[in-house]
Amino acid sequence: MPVVSRELAGELVRAFRPGLRLLRLWPLAGAVSSQVTCLEVQGADGARRILVLRQYGAANLATVPHLADAEYRLLKLLSAAGLPVPRPCLADESGAIVPGSCLLTEYIDGERVHEPADLPSFTRQLGAALAAVHDCGLARADVPFLPDAGDRVLDELGTGPHTAAGVVPETTIRHALQANWPPPQVSEPVVLHGDYWPGNVLWRGGRLVAVIDWEEAAFGDPLADLANIRLEILWHFGTAAMDMLTSEYLTLRPAAETATLHAWDLGAALRACEFPLETLPLPAGKIASMRAAHRDFAAAAMSQLRAAPR
Repeated sequence: MPVVSRELAGELVRAFRPGLRLLRLWPLAGAVSSQVTCLEVQGADGARRILVLRQYGAANLATVPHLADAEYRLLKLLSAAGLPVPRPCLADESGAIVPGSCLLTEYIDGERVHEPADLPSFTRQLGAALAAVHDCGLARADVPFLPDAGDRVLDELGTGPHTAAGVVPETTIRHALQANWPPPQVSEPVVLHGDYWPGNVLWRGGRLVAVIDWEEAAFGDPLADLANIRLEILWHFGTAAMDMLTSEYLTLRPAAETATLHAWDLGAALRACEFPLETLPLPAGKIASMRAAHRDFAAAAMSQLRAAPR
């Protein structure tokens, strides 16, 4: 997707607020499925601010055709609930100004952290932020535009295989998940981020300041989000950090039922089968350790599911 031109970006910010003038723009690194651009603007009063333009990729729009509108509405609700998310400014699905579907939000000053100086604090804050999202109080009736998390797993079960034979036991994971799907609905369904991992969190001064990139948001079992971040933390920081995050989350949400966690862990493991880890700019040893952790994570989930009472 091409970077938006200065002329079109100027038109877009004026559509949001007629008095705004575009000063400069630059691409924002880190996005995978969308083109993200920072726009510095100036109001009639001389005050400057930064906005973020997200232009959605074709794969996202094929899954959720009205993604810009859905993310705008969700961010508005989450922001009103006091959660640390970007405040939405404008959603445009017409393509009349910039090509394709896009969303304009406020910029949050923060950065992604991949090597935290204080890992215990880092993992606890990640767990606490996820608990806050799940406790924000939004009901299904508030977000009828969000897909169901369980349906996404069914879609995943209907595709594949994604990986070369022997890299990960995808077929075994798939068969085990099919035998245990769907899990019982024992937890109150909530709004889910859908892709909660350290790459979608911003930090400043050692504090978590924003949860971003809500384009895969869904509604359903809160342990779907927990399973996703558990695997991500295991990959990057090991078992102790994964257990610490899980403990923090469950401490803050004591009413959360964990009976479905292993099924959702297995769902996260199946989803991860499609991740092209070998293409990442990482040492071969790190990729090999991530593959081994993935296999162990899936094996542990399958073992727990076999041991669970029927």
